[in-house]
Amino acid sequence: MLSHHGLATIALLLAMPFSGRAFGQSLGSTSGPEVISLVTKDGVQLTMTYYPSAERPGTPAAKQVTPVVLLHDLKDTRATFGALAAQLQAPVDDPATRPTFAVVAVDLRGHGDSTKQLLPNGAQQELDAAKINPAGLAAMVAFDMEAVRSWLVSKNDQGVFNLNKLCLVGAGMGANVAANWAAQDWAAPPLAVVKQGQDVKALVLISPRWTFRGLTMQGPMQQQGLKQNVAWLILSGAEDADVANDTRRLYAQLVRFHPEGKVAGASGLNSIAWPTSLQGGKLLAQNGASISEQAAKFLTLHVASQELPWINRRDRLP
Repeated sequence: MLSHHGLATIALLLAMPFSGRAFGQSLGSTSGPEVISLVTKDGVQLTMTYYPSAERPGTPAAKQVTPVVLLHDLKDTRATFGALAAQLQAPVDDPATRPTFAVVAVDLRGHGDSTKQLLPNGAQQELDAAKINPAGLAAMVAFDMEAVRSWLVSKNDQGVFNLNKLCLVGAGMGANVAANWAAQDWAAPPLAVVKQGQDVKALVLISPRWTFRGLTMQGPMQQQGLKQNVAWLILSGAEDADVANDTRRLYAQLVRFHPEGKVAGASGLNSIAWPTSLQGGKLLAQNGASISEQAAKFLTLHVASQELPWINRRDRLP
């Protein structure tokens, strides 16, 4: 399914030069990708890979860097996003004038290197992706993503990137986690003293389901601020009737909030389908280069190329 709005915006995207930086080409650091360990409030040891931008922390350029969090499908790992991480970090002809990204690829609980949980009694248990249930999915939203956010807040306050330009990319299960956590972000009431939410500015959802093992899109679709103020790119395989129906349902909920013309004549809502029945992580594995290109250009157009205020969040830290 490729909408009229999608065709118009894809034409714009394909005409754009892409932005980003090469792995390890950091003006402020000599290091490349970094493995980060976090602990959630319920004791899960999360692992993620951080790909920093090339900008020197604290500079005006660094404070416009766009952070992107990548969330994998059920039984996949953060490694499934290798092509997209590379695309977002690709070299550019003129680094001084192109927007840049900082990328975080997360192993959600029970997956990859995030399989250990320390219980209140001091015992440790192993988490199995094959046994993830609705409570586990809810915990990904409530605990895993909040641990990631706390880390993002600390990096924002170091002037490494601009949390106010946060983008989320999710495949399959990760798409539902991303949308539900984004709804929480947009539901946070604004405070006079400190910014505490409404940071997510774009969602790229690969094969989202209306309901994934109890984690539904009903909540996100009830959050008008999320629907109206966030750019949405929905990617899927066209030959799965159930996914196609869910994609159409999501698109119908969003379309009235995204007329053309908001950004360079383009709509903030696009839906693209490939001629395959593969979905989620499998769709990403088969069409990684094409999906990564579309996602990267969409995020560049709607977020990274836009200048948004950088805000210190130090008062939010524990």
